[in-house]
Amino acid sequence: MSCLPIDPDFQKKRKKVGKEKGIAIWGPVDPPKKLGIHGTHVAIDWDICTGCGVCLKVCPVQLYEWMETTGHPTSEKKAFPTRESDCVQCYKCEKQCPVQAIRIVFWPTGWNAGKEGIYSLAAYSFFLQAIGGIIYGVLFGPYFNLKILFYLGWIVLAVGLLFFISLPVYFPRKGKPQEGKSLMDTTVLVDSGTFAIVRHPYALGGILLMSASILVSQHWLAAIVGVPIIVLMYLEVVKEEKGLIIKFGDDYKRYMQKVPRMNFILGIIRSLRRRKKKETL
Repeated sequence: MSCLPIDPDFQKKRKKVGKEKGIAIWGPVDPPKKLGIHGTHVAIDWDICTGCGVCLKVCPVQLYEWMETTGHPTSEKKAFPTRESDCVQCYKCEKQCPVQAIRIVFWPTGWNAGKEGIYSLAAYSFFLQAIGGIIYGVLFGPYFNLKILFYLGWIVLAVGLLFFISLPVYFPRKGKPQEGKSLMDTTVLVDSGTFAIVRHPYALGGILLMSASILVSQHWLAAIVGVPIIVLMYLEVVKEEKGLIIKFGDDYKRYMQKVPRMNFILGIIRSLRRRKKKETL
């Protein structure tokens, strides 16, 4: 029986050996004694799991369910991340697991979980559309030759880039990411810089980049690819906020009241008002 926690680098060191209910299993597996790791983004090492049920109790979205594991030395039932794609990344299960059998691997909520093929295609399409549309507009000019929209697109591009680079700029310094994890795994609520203007500058930046590509190229293909991805990105932000509320509690609720989700014009106005108010105190 293993006494070590789940391997944080299991995705690099292990291979997928199958799936159960659409959830990946990482080997080696030799039932009933060795069962491997179940899940990719919500991963549970079944060879460590003692079936205490803490993860089922603390999960706010009830993504776990019990699975029978007759004959396994640590327990004859295990927690199984059936609804892995519903994870809001609050990390409660990982932090409270007494044997450290759980590993939550950050990803943009929903983009890689569950329907991996669909969301991976969306991610690739994002970069191809954003870059391809700009290149097309530069080389061939706007498809409909609307110069006003063409120049507006460059302004939108500049603003979008400013917001898009927010995560690598602010999160390492302000967010105090968990050691050994992604810079997205912050332990402190970031509310300064561009995060004082909108709550999701990275997502806003992505949406603006997609919009800029459409305006610069003015090509129907850029719009067909870009608009659905813009909608998907916005919906994922709404979902991600549920996890942030759970993670940061009342601090995030106050942050929501102070800073708009993506309306950067309103965010700038509010930020200037707060600054002016501080100066008068």
